[in-house]
Amino acid sequence: MNRFHNLILMLSLCVICLGQETATAFIKYYQTDRDFIADAPMFATDRRGQSHLEVTFNENKHPVLKCWLNEKHELIREEMFVYNETKALQKRLFLNSDRGTEKIIHYGKKEPWSVEFRKYAISEKEATSFLGQQTEFILNGTDKISKIIFRSIDNHEYGMIHLSYNHLGFLQEEVWRTLPNENNIRKFVYDFDIINNVQQIWEYGQGGKEVSHVALSMAPEDKLYTTTPPRTGNELDEVGIILKELISKRVITSMPAMIPKTEWDRLKLTNNEVMDIVFVAINNDRIRFNLPQNKDVLSISLDRVSSVTNTYGELIYPYVATP
Repeated sequence: MNRFHNLILMLSLCVICLGQETATAFIKYYQTDRDFIADAPMFATDRRGQSHLEVTFNENKHPVLKCWLNEKHELIREEMFVYNETKALQKRLFLNSDRGTEKIIHYGKKEPWSVEFRKYAISEKEATSFLGQQTEFILNGTDKISKIIFRSIDNHEYGMIHLSYNHLGFLQEEVWRTLPNENNIRKFVYDFDIINNVQQIWEYGQGGKEVSHVALSMAPEDKLYTTTPPRTGNELDEVGIILKELISKRVITSMPAMIPKTEWDRLKLTNNEVMDIVFVAINNDRIRFNLPQNKDVLSISLDRVSSVTNTYGELIYPYVATP
């Protein structure tokens, strides 16, 4: 349960603009935001001595950059728009006058944080369509996310993740809450020991009950590789390091275990539908499997199957031969 997702998220947010259509087709000026919505532009010559909006459009006539300027043409704030391959709005980036990021809004039900939150917070009986939902990341002009808010397409806030940091800037706590009742449903507590290079993570479920406790430590640089290059065949020095760490007291656990990636094997159909299964075998151009909690053996033709992976994320079908 190595949770470096906050770093991964920040990296993904930093490259938001890479997918944006940067070619400028034309620029329009508006006196107010209301005029922008009504597409009632002003003449460029009318901007003198007036606060106004400067909006850059791409070749598809979609706004890509929206700047609020004061009467001296100084930047007040700006907003960037990012579109996906179907030209639908995917992200909005809000910057302050110092170009520090205030917040980022990601549109669509496939945004990873919202997917994980719904898996944990919303049962299948309560699940509704989250098509067009919004995930809002609040940064308040810094490089760290302080809050993540999830909204349905009708602007109803159904969940929130609050992140807090210590005086050194390390993530200290992550709390998941449902909205509007603000019930705490999940919490992670992080402890970073810089001196001993040990990181510990506690996970708590509903009611504050401890779910898991993991400690990770970095092997000393001069001890990481004991086999001199070239390292071929099955020589993997990291295995020895990991085994020593599991045995030592620096890893706080009472029962070593193989931690699966998923609870069940996964079958993905050619129409992108994903099913939890218990894989049995492949024969006669068909995949044989059970459904969870069901002993009946079912089968499906291989031409309807995109892939099958086991609980550890390893590919069962299609099998790729090792060269």
